[in-house]
Amino acid sequence: MDETKQPGISFDSIALVKEEFWRDYDVPVNSKVNFKVGISTSQDGDKYFAQLTFNVALTAEEKEVCKINTVWVGFFSVVDGHENMDINYYIKENSAALMFPFIREHIAVITQKAGIKPIYLPPINIRALLKKNEKQG
Repeated sequence: MDETKQPGISFDSIALVKEEFWRDYDVPVNSKVNFKVGISTSQDGDKYFAQLTFNVALTAEEKEVCKINTVWVGFFSVVDGHENMDINYYIKENSAALMFPFIREHIAVITQKAGIKPIYLPPINIRALLKKNEKQG
């Protein structure tokens, strides 16, 4: 690997492949936001995929008042056969961070459309969160 060059890997697209949404009739503005994230990767020929599960729950007075469970797939490929980094490592370590801005935007929009205070997920170190989740099982 030449650290002075780009990785030679393309983030081709992202797709929302599954979503479950539920909200109570009463969702207090001061509800607490909790979220979980998980990742798996796969390959089909020269196409590489990262599947990210992202679950958000709002709770108020220890009662769940909103739940959003989503599954996203990121599509990756090597650019013109010029891979400068192991693509499997790249996807495992970087795909979630590349996909997260799209997920943040979707969560904000869907909660706003649901008539509740939009959930603006904070910027996070998603790699660290995934590693923490791996350790917890």
